[in-house]
Amino acid sequence: MNWKKLLSFGKSTKNETNIEKCGISEKAMAIVKRNTDGKLQPFYKGDLYTEKNVEIAGICVEAKQAEAEQLVLRLMEELEAINYLAFICDSEREKIAIIPGSDQFEILKLQQTNGDNYDISNERVLSQLKYWHRSYPFTIIGADYDWVEANFDVFPEGKELKALARELAEFCPDIVEQGTRSINGLIEEITETKKMYLWWD
Repeated sequence: MNWKKLLSFGKSTKNETNIEKCGISEKAMAIVKRNTDGKLQPFYKGDLYTEKNVEIAGICVEAKQAEAEQLVLRLMEELEAINYLAFICDSEREKIAIIPGSDQFEILKLQQTNGDNYDISNERVLSQLKYWHRSYPFTIIGADYDWVEANFDVFPEGKELKALARELAEFCPDIVEQGTRSINGLIEEITETKKMYLWWD
């Protein structure tokens, strides 16, 4: 397969090296190309505190903001069988990353998702989301260093939803203080979207 042409890179040795290190199988690349004609490029794991690219973790593909969620859901469905993950990887919802793996929580490790301004480490984010996932399974569809978005597979109802909303607001105050402005507003938003969306400003 002509990786250089497929990824729309130039002719430099550096780019050729990047292509070789993307770690994406031909089968996974074929699935991506079948679902989108967006521009592809290496997806890097960065150093959160220096903002430097550390290593290539996979690829990312450009997407239209309004179409990003449906595209990522299609990719997730097809890539799951061959142990790849897909997720929205930027807050503008214009890039989707594809990485090897089968554990969705690896996305949060890779993106180093945290609430540092509330002294919430990446480890705490992982632990808390795994705790909620045991009661209300969800699918992570997007994440970066300061936010995570997931669709509920099992939706909490009634008192369970109210209790979960309070827990979400305690763990991530910004979703209420800068978002819905009240727990009732958060409950309404979750009910309408069937999503868990956490962000730390």
